[in-house]
Amino acid sequence: MRQFWFFTLSVFMLCSMLLLATLRNTEAGNPAYSIIEYPSINTAVVDGQWTTPDEWTDTPATPLRGNATGMFGYNIQDFFNLGLEWVIEIFTDNTNDTGDYWQICLDNNNTGGTAPDIWDFKIEIIGHTQLKVYRGTGTGWTEVTPLPNEIRWSNRIAASPWNSTPHWILEIVDISKVNGTVQVPNPPPTGMRIAAYDARTRTLAAWPPNSRADVPDEWGVIPTFSLEPIPENLNLPAIALLFALTIIVISRRKPKQTTKK
Repeated sequence: MRQFWFFTLSVFMLCSMLLLATLRNTEAGNPAYSIIEYPSINTAVVDGQWTTPDEWTDTPATPLRGNATGMFGYNIQDFFNLGLEWVIEIFTDNTNDTGDYWQICLDNNNTGGTAPDIWDFKIEIIGHTQLKVYRGTGTGWTEVTPLPNEIRWSNRIAASPWNSTPHWILEIVDISKVNGTVQVPNPPPTGMRIAAYDARTRTLAAWPPNSRADVPDEWGVIPTFSLEPIPENLNLPAIALLFALTIIVISRRKPKQTTKK
């Protein structure tokens, strides 16, 4: 009996956490662009390419749009170290230019705003060779220094299952979202922006499209997380409905009566 109630309470708490994360304030950022934070199954080999054909099939494939095109994937590595990993591809760039850059912007608690605040971060890779990390000041950005090995990354020109024409691919891992220089709260909601720029053609692919790195209100949203790997053909409304039904079933289920002997 005690084990039954412990299990019931545990399931209820997990479902409640997920529902609350979904229902927490998501009015900051751009809710028209949102993704779920799924746990990684195939931990990435950080070498700037799909080391195996299924390396990034455990992440939603989210389009990058603008006057350039691409795709990105994002996962949490596990629920212990809370590492984050991304793959970012710009399909329309296969030239090496010093003005090229990748950008990942993160908004603590999805607070939004018209300028980056002190808990907003920007990870930038310039010219395919140089990593820079910035923290918001309330009016702009100031450069900060990540801990040694806090952020691991690699980029190269290669083909991928997302696009068979060789193009720039970035793989990047932040080993912990709660320790180090770059800290993002757990669980979401979190604001996020992804961008890739081709200096030769002066074109940008971004999520959300037309968003700016200096305006968190324009960034996308990670409104909630999943304890399970990415399901097939299951979207956010279906997940929310599933959690709600689970809570209803648990709340109506009665334990069997036992008779003292």
